[in-house]
Amino acid sequence: RMIIGFTCKVCDHRQHKYMSKKAYTEGVVIIRCDGCDKLHLMADHLGWFDSQNPPGTIEDILARKGQSVTK
Repeated sequence: RMIIGFTCKVCDHRQHKYMSKKAYTEGVVIIRCDGCDKLHLMADHLGWFDSQNPPGTIEDILARKGQSVTK
């Protein structure tokens, strides 16, 4: 199991969620915000949401946008 902590950019709600390591490294992880019910894409290794870019995790997605992730 893995835990991720993040702040929703829509409603500014800070939250922590659990996910399986296998889903994060090989599958798709979508997390629903507890504050506003918005869906946040954390990992997409299957190309479901952006088939033009290489699949990856939130770290890869943010790196392509020029942003960083604190571990």
